[in-house]
Amino acid sequence: MQAAASGSSREAERDEAVSRTHRKSDAMTGIEPYLLNLAGEYRVCSELNKRGIFATVTYGNRKSVDVYAIPDGRTPALRIEVKTGQRGKFVTKITQKGLDRTGAAPDFWVLFHLRPMPNGSFDERFFVLSHRGMCAVQRRRNRGYARRYRKRHGRHPDAKVGVDNVRIDDLKEYEGNWAAILRSCRVAPGASGPTRTGIQ
Repeated sequence: MQAAASGSSREAERDEAVSRTHRKSDAMTGIEPYLLNLAGEYRVCSELNKRGIFATVTYGNRKSVDVYAIPDGRTPALRIEVKTGQRGKFVTKITQKGLDRTGAAPDFWVLFHLRPMPNGSFDERFFVLSHRGMCAVQRRRNRGYARRYRKRHGRHPDAKVGVDNVRIDDLKEYEGNWAAILRSCRVAPGASGPTRTGIQ
């Protein structure tokens, strides 16, 4: 009986070790891109709703914006672009889409970093910027890349090659900056209702 119990114990320990390995493997593999994007958009809506702003996800493969934040029934909705990443980098395509030169650009960007942890939980970070701020961050990133490229290759990089992206290190000052959106809607504790103001 003791030998059987010992064998069962070893088998249970082996099964648990295999289970831990699978959980760690799943966490490192990450989330499928379509589900990752949905998770980011719904989490951004949740954070805005908690702060008193009605926000809703938009649908469709050719949508022009990910989330609408609606301050009240009388003012235009804020257009919010959501980018979700798992590895410390966010693809923006600002230059490629001409978003730094068009009136069709979003009002705000929310970059959501969602990192699965080996224990099954998730590490979440939000970076919130106006479109003007996002373009400034991307320009700094691009200039830094161009300097490094020229130093290495002795010529300017081809702007037609590659895709704009930013990294968490470029965004740290904007972490948790929900106040930028709230200021645009003038939401404050005790306020009778949000009102749209200028976006900085």
